[in-house]
Amino acid sequence: MAVLEDNLLNFLVILRFIFIHLASKFFLFEELNVEFMMSFAAGVGVSYAIIHLLPQLAYSQGVLVNEFGWDSGIRYTHAIYAIVLLGLVVSYIVYKLDERNFNIVEKRDLTSAEVAYFWSDISFYAVYNIMIGYLVIANTFSEHFYILMYFVAFGLHFLMNDWSLSHHHGKMYHQRGRFVLSLSILIGALLSLVIQLPYYVVVSIEAFITGAMLMNIIKFELPEGNQGSIKSFLIGTICSSVLFIFV
Repeated sequence: MAVLEDNLLNFLVILRFIFIHLASKFFLFEELNVEFMMSFAAGVGVSYAIIHLLPQLAYSQGVLVNEFGWDSGIRYTHAIYAIVLLGLVVSYIVYKLDERNFNIVEKRDLTSAEVAYFWSDISFYAVYNIMIGYLVIANTFSEHFYILMYFVAFGLHFLMNDWSLSHHHGKMYHQRGRFVLSLSILIGALLSLVIQLPYYVVVSIEAFITGAMLMNIIKFELPEGNQGSIKSFLIGTICSSVLFIFV
């Protein structure tokens, strides 16, 4: 009964993530201070990654050590952190390849460049969402408050990604992209019900997501120059850090 309740709660998180993707454009009210929201969300994301996800890696490293019987060497101490680095590097490479390919194709055909750039962006985030959808169902959260914090952290992260994609791709994102990302979250959740990956693979996926999330926060969510709000960033960072520490 408890397992069924946990699965229902996890699926509720999935449905809320889908709602965020579908309705993100309706959250952009004229009176909403987007700079404040972007900076606040960046503060929450940074806190979640550093206060929760990074310490979690020590446990995940232990899972790999027990699974493969490592007793010394670099794999014994650094394997999971290499996966985090891989997630960050892959995210950065995809971003730079997108940027370079857009500049090359743009010189020949701007419309084709925009379409190719859009689908490249959406494909990467769809895979990203599938992994997160899988993790939400595969992880059995022990506390309801923890589920809430998970939803807040990744919900804000998704919302900022949606706004960024909407800014870069406009109508294409609203007509196609948000539906692809919503479907990808659901696909990941459903895959977790039919494909039971070994636990060491699950923690490895979580480590990869940690690296990709850090890349997204650093590159896209931390406002540049005069666009950001130090005050709202500090509010998001301090308030969420306190919550995550006590959780």
